[in-house]
Amino acid sequence: MKILRFAIAATTVTVLGTVSAFATNARVESMGKTSTFIMDDITIFDNPANINLYPNFLIGELGTYTHSDNVAPGTNQDPFDPWFGGIFSLDIGGGNSLSIAGVLNRKEERLLKYLPDRVRFGDGAGEYFSSPEPVTNFDGFLGANFSNKAVGLHIYVAHQDGLDGNGGMNSEAFVSALQLDGGINFELSNDYAIEVSGGMARIQYGSSDRDFIDADLMSGFASARLFSRVQAINGHLIPVASFRNMNAPGRDEMDISGGLGVDAAFDRGFFWLGVTGFYNVQRADSNWTKDGAGYTYYKDLGDNKGLSGSLARLWQFGGTISFGIERNIWWDWFVIRVGGQKTIAYADYTAIKENNVLCPTSTGCSEDGNYFITNNVNDGTRGDNVGFGFGINIEEKLKIDATVAEDVVFRNPFQGEGRLISRISATYSF
Repeated sequence: MKILRFAIAATTVTVLGTVSAFATNARVESMGKTSTFIMDDITIFDNPANINLYPNFLIGELGTYTHSDNVAPGTNQDPFDPWFGGIFSLDIGGGNSLSIAGVLNRKEERLLKYLPDRVRFGDGAGEYFSSPEPVTNFDGFLGANFSNKAVGLHIYVAHQDGLDGNGGMNSEAFVSALQLDGGINFELSNDYAIEVSGGMARIQYGSSDRDFIDADLMSGFASARLFSRVQAINGHLIPVASFRNMNAPGRDEMDISGGLGVDAAFDRGFFWLGVTGFYNVQRADSNWTKDGAGYTYYKDLGDNKGLSGSLARLWQFGGTISFGIERNIWWDWFVIRVGGQKTIAYADYTAIKENNVLCPTSTGCSEDGNYFITNNVNDGTRGDNVGFGFGINIEEKLKIDATVAEDVVFRNPFQGEGRLISRISATYSF
């Protein structure tokens, strides 16, 4: 059994093309904010073939806090959006294996970000209800590894019907996000490994009945990356590319990105650096609005049409530079991490309605305009500027990672304010 596990681990390192096999959202959040240029278990949600690289593996997290999650000093509040799951593999001989995995309660924000906060219905301004919270939130995986060639399939289901976001019975309330995707991960040679994945999704909300197969609701996406070994730095050169064409009732988004990264292993540590460029276009009908508090509203028109008539349009072109570093200090079982990212982009906005959802200001956009944008500096989310955290490794089996709250060293410790940690994730290999 030990020989088998060693063989699997050796194969994993070769196929992954990196020095770090196990990671979590907290590790990624602390060390550069993105997993685009590093291999870790979180990438199973980007490429389902990667479940074959983590046989017999449990993963989950206790939840998160951000600056928007206001909790009064001395108040007990459990963290938000915890989830858990596991990967189980069966050796079928000859170095081949089959894998199955499931994850419960994870929110796929790349889909759920298109859901409105509130839905309007009825004539004129009409009434509105808070959008339901999806409750199924299930990821299912199937995978196989044959001769160091890994393949995988993934389905994601998030759904709620008849119960609005305030907990009231409401036949008008409905949200649904479905995704089906697949991927491959295989070794081209001793110095090259490639990943390719792609899939489709379907997003719906409001009260209108729509056919399950509806071109206005279907989205498509694909991505690829190559790990090329560079002996001189004990690391890899990593080109990446991705494409997303997302459609939802009353709005759509197209995003094309590409970049180049590098990683390197050093004594008791790991470093990566990457640059990506992107072209992004979003459009929204006039039935998509937002108020001064930032809540988004979707007016259900009760038809099967996609985008029509005059459209608000937000065009962006720019790039992001990011880095991450981690190192064991004091003991082999304790690691600290730090990283960050900076985005700069040029944006052009075409207005059709002052309070359209794509308007970049809280006071409304009555005119067209262009401007520069950047990512949030310090809102405590994975998209902001910097991160810091630590990890605990117990016998190479149980690994616990934590993201430290960004303002922790600036607080008054005698007032009991705030939180020390904003995210805790864990994995267990058996």
